[in-house]
Amino acid sequence: MRESGRRLLVLQNTYCRVAVWPELGGAIVSHVDLRSGLDIIWRNPYGQPPRRTVLDQPMAGGSDLYDVMDGSWYVSLPNGFFAGDYFGAPLGTHGELRALPWTVDDVRARAGEVRVRLTGRSVRTPIVYRRELVLKADSGLLRWTETLENRWHRPLPVAWLQHPTFGGPLLDGARLVAPAKTVRVFAADEPAALQLKSGYKGRWPFVPERTGGKRRDCSVVPPAGSGLDHSVQLTDFAAGRGCIWNEARGLGFALEWDRAVFPYAWSWNCSGGVDAYPLWGEGRIITLQPSTSPVGRFPDLVRRNEVLTLPARGAVSTAMTTGFVTQPEGPWTAAEARP
Repeated sequence: MRESGRRLLVLQNTYCRVAVWPELGGAIVSHVDLRSGLDIIWRNPYGQPPRRTVLDQPMAGGSDLYDVMDGSWYVSLPNGFFAGDYFGAPLGTHGELRALPWTVDDVRARAGEVRVRLTGRSVRTPIVYRRELVLKADSGLLRWTETLENRWHRPLPVAWLQHPTFGGPLLDGARLVAPAKTVRVFAADEPAALQLKSGYKGRWPFVPERTGGKRRDCSVVPPAGSGLDHSVQLTDFAAGRGCIWNEARGLGFALEWDRAVFPYAWSWNCSGGVDAYPLWGEGRIITLQPSTSPVGRFPDLVRRNEVLTLPARGAVSTAMTTGFVTQPEGPWTAAEARP
């Protein structure tokens, strides 16, 4: 399938349609519920039409990411969010695998399911990323198997994040439903840049605002244009799952993951609160991003042992399930996908 100049790989059944962009990090660029027509993936107004290369302009302030951030679901590793040095390799914001072309190794459509396999090979690190996506004919849930391989002869620490960004009409009046006990806020170098109290740790979902101390319910998606913005990390999960739930529609988008691999989930919630670069007041977003690590600079994460370690010349695999659901509380099965 071709769209906006991109060659996309599409998985589709009677319930949903999922489009993958192999040439830019194997990103999921749309995930549509076919009954309602809703697409859960955000479209960055400053990332259209989608681009694969950064601009011929100075690089600063995360522009290596924002130049190509169309809003899709990509992976972030091995350095977490912040650009920096990784065993001598200079890596940009959210790492390099999000920006590399991945290969499509196999596509199989047969009675009952479609199955695709993709591989991303890091250029600046010894990491190989293997992904298998399976969509069964009788289910609206997409099943993922994600494998990180370490080609190095030494164990390799990584900060690994799934980075979906959700947008569109499903967010109107929606909430983030997640069985987390604890919420954390990154201790920012410039606390005045945050709307929430920098460095806070407490019971999910309430966090005091930096000015005035009012407790903000971070599970609520604010109205468009409200000017609210926050980024928090959820942890201490009773189970690795969460859902962007719209009660009025009776519809949500859910993720289930292995909390032993991803004990954290980052959530960025923005409704016009980024008033200058890179969104200029136009963002309407919520995220739920399973992660091995909290937000932090990679050397600090390693020092605090808040990373996943890949064995020398070994691999780590994990599974996820994602899709539209008609119940806000998991676990979700194929029968609970939207009929």
